[in-house]
Amino acid sequence: MLPASDCIAVEKRHSPDPELRKVIESACMALSCQCWTCGSCDVECPVNIATGRLRPQRIVRLASLGFIEELLDSPEIWYCLTCRRCLQICPNQVGPCDIINYARQEAISRGVVNYSSVGRLHLLFTQFQRVRWRAVAQCLNNNSDVLSREQIDQWLAEPVPETGHVISPQGILPGGSFFAISAAATRSAACFTCGECSSACPVSGERSIFDIRFIIRMVNLGLAEELLRSPSIWLCLFCGCCTDACGQQIDGRQIIQRLQAAAASGGWVTPIAVFRMKDAETLILSRFLDMVDEIFGFKRPDSF
Repeated sequence: MLPASDCIAVEKRHSPDPELRKVIESACMALSCQCWTCGSCDVECPVNIATGRLRPQRIVRLASLGFIEELLDSPEIWYCLTCRRCLQICPNQVGPCDIINYARQEAISRGVVNYSSVGRLHLLFTQFQRVRWRAVAQCLNNNSDVLSREQIDQWLAEPVPETGHVISPQGILPGGSFFAISAAATRSAACFTCGECSSACPVSGERSIFDIRFIIRMVNLGLAEELLRSPSIWLCLFCGCCTDACGQQIDGRQIIQRLQAAAASGGWVTPIAVFRMKDAETLILSRFLDMVDEIFGFKRPDSF
């Protein structure tokens, strides 16, 4: 967040402001001046793919032109899932996600949005993971029912119950197995369950839904069946926050990628189930953005 002396109050304008551009760039270090508008970030953004209502490229352009008021007033900064795919795909390492994080902090600091509304957004995001979990579980069970708005709202209010895992020799894979190889490649054996990964993960909230520390622990124990049939391994945003936060250099993102690949190659999930997951995610994200609009009072066109 900017120091008070750098928080320059300006009216909305239609011409670039180099000074404000410098202020924004120095605050978020997003390298916005290196953007050449290739559109890779828009193509990679899951929210843009599903709904067309968040364009990272537009966020970068507003920042690089110094249009601070337009940036802070944009509903798009609150639609971001913090998956960081825009940064990961950018050939110039421009970070629309970093600009969004800065804009959110500035919007709160300047009173553009109410702090209690931001708290409601965080709670909503956590609750929406329940919906994602149940939708994936439905797809894995070959249930082809189409999601409705009413079903999504019902799942929002229903916590996913925790299920115990019984550790037995029969459930642990022998040495030299896929899990043993994956554990070596991702350094998962170095985990001492400190919880840094779970604390950094944007999806982590309820352990019954997704907890990367819990998943790493299960990998180390070789609990194959429990993991490969779990909806949890399909909820990762692949933001890499767990990997960046780990003091033991364990690659949590790669662990999830390997689990998904193993589930697909081992027949635990069918191609049609993966397709249905993506279709369900589109409906879920559309409903999520509508509820974000309701929280902040944004006007929106009719949608799902």
